[in-house]
Amino acid sequence: MVVDRIEVYLDGAQEPLAVLKEPPYRLKLDTRKLPDGEHTLRVVTHFRGGGQEIREIPFTVNNYPDVLVLGVDEGGEVAGEVELRLSVGEPELPVEPVRFNPIWYAVAAVVVLGGIWSYFALSPAAERIVEEVAPPAQEAKAEGTGQAAAPAGVDPALMEKGKAIYEANCAACHQANGQGMPPAFPALAGNANLKDANLILNVVKNGRGAMPAVGANFSEEELKAVATYIRNSFGNSFGPVE
Repeated sequence: MVVDRIEVYLDGAQEPLAVLKEPPYRLKLDTRKLPDGEHTLRVVTHFRGGGQEIREIPFTVNNYPDVLVLGVDEGGEVAGEVELRLSVGEPELPVEPVRFNPIWYAVAAVVVLGGIWSYFALSPAAERIVEEVAPPAQEAKAEGTGQAAAPAGVDPALMEKGKAIYEANCAACHQANGQGMPPAFPALAGNANLKDANLILNVVKNGRGAMPAVGANFSEEELKAVATYIRNSFGNSFGPVE
């Protein structure tokens, strides 16, 4: 689903604290201007074509200065005379950072990325989805985005509308040339399974595997347009969607 705007409310206010319309969606909240205690942040996400999602996040503000003690660790062992340094609300006081070997960051990244790759590469469920929905991509017949001339009976205006919807919602994963990123996002170029128009409409509308339900809020005309574009681009020529 495509986000139209995000409205942020604080503590039941009727007017939003901010309205975010373009990514990246970021907002700075200065808690020093809020009284200490319990607060609630309400985030309302509006989607294009209708529909919204509301999330409420309770949080606590505590800007009272803490006492920072340097020179003795909690539970630590000391002997002789110890000099302690105490600070109240002085963030500029340097604190010895916790040292962490950078190599462990690399190890953690390899483990996480390896786990993700293993799931999609070795998972039987992922293999079934790839085999059923999209066999290995064939080379598109046309250059550039892989779009050839629309076959007879296909409305050029509908193709243009479908192209705009595809580029806004699908190209990030399936790529502008339809080659996809298998196995998570199968190729559309040269995909014989696209003969089944109902399969395309169902997957776009309801999602499948790693693909979300991007077309859940599309109109019937928009679903027909993007399905027509996919079926007749990237070397495909399966005709109009009835």
